[in-house]
Amino acid sequence: MIRRSEIKTLRMVLLFVAATIYCLSINAQEGTPETEENITPSILNPEDIFSEEHRMLRRLTSGDYPFRRGIFKDDIQIKSKQVRLASGKKISLVWGRPKRAKIAPAVFVIDVESASLSNQSSRRFFGRSKSRRAQKENEARYLLTSPFGSNLLGQGFVVAYAVAKDLASLRSARTSDWVEMFDEIRDQKVVDESSFFLMSTKEYANLSIYLASTYSFSGFILEEPHYMLFTRQTHKDVIEESKWLTSEQIWRRTDPSRRKFYHKIFSSIYSPIIIIRAEASPAYDFNEKTLLDSLRESNTYFETITLNQIPRRLMPLGDADGVLNTEPRVSYNPNSVSTWLEGMINYLKVNSDTTPTELQKRAIIY
Repeated sequence: MIRRSEIKTLRMVLLFVAATIYCLSINAQEGTPETEENITPSILNPEDIFSEEHRMLRRLTSGDYPFRRGIFKDDIQIKSKQVRLASGKKISLVWGRPKRAKIAPAVFVIDVESASLSNQSSRRFFGRSKSRRAQKENEARYLLTSPFGSNLLGQGFVVAYAVAKDLASLRSARTSDWVEMFDEIRDQKVVDESSFFLMSTKEYANLSIYLASTYSFSGFILEEPHYMLFTRQTHKDVIEESKWLTSEQIWRRTDPSRRKFYHKIFSSIYSPIIIIRAEASPAYDFNEKTLLDSLRESNTYFETITLNQIPRRLMPLGDADGVLNTEPRVSYNPNSVSTWLEGMINYLKVNSDTTPTELQKRAIIY
């Protein structure tokens, strides 16, 4: 039953809409010279208004590596499992797989957007749904709507990730918790245990690099970080000046002890690494003279995919003390992301012992 306050709110909305339409019609009459009678009014077609945007959306959702890939729900199976961490907090382990695949390679993704999408409530006209089904649908959003989740799954990979109600819960996960989640996915009957990869966005560079040094993956995909690794100091001024500094000067002006730590941890990673770089990134030269130099000096095998523009940007949301308690929103550069996807998926296929079977692509209608 609709409450009296809700009826009042609805009435106010309808009155506002009616008043807006009336004002627009008056303005249109005032600005139009008198003409002969019996003129048929022109009706604006939304398809005409947004035709340019629609053409762009169709371009971005078509091709071999679209910004967002359409998937038929009957072609996939999505599961989730609640995991209790050593800290006592609970998170959800979510994975999707091609339904008809007998065996497939798998990618465990650590991406800040997976939690962001899962925490977007399913909206109803007067309120929000809090049902268990709605929660499951939210947890699966990353697989169906994100560029990485939808394309990896559509290309035939098993895709897994962890989500929680807040960043604090994910941050409380210890190495043993992550290892248990990795083993859970790797032990799935459909997963080829010799084709198990880790992919991480730059926000989790410290965590993912450490996990890659302690767990055996078939490959490691890392978005280039915009900060110095393994330290609480930002060194923003040095990063901005790094184009004119040598590697030695950068280490001296930041933390020379970190250089040895870089070498130590990278020399412990035995899986092939691919780093996603962007020439427009403020940290491009800084990483060239610290991160990439350390990889070379430690004889760690790596490749790079270099983009012209930054593929992802964050709009952090948090409380007054600066701690992120709500996952940040992510904006994308579609062309850069499509280039990233093409290079990454080719890398995954080359390094997989099992060839993934691509799913039928569903057209996204706008």
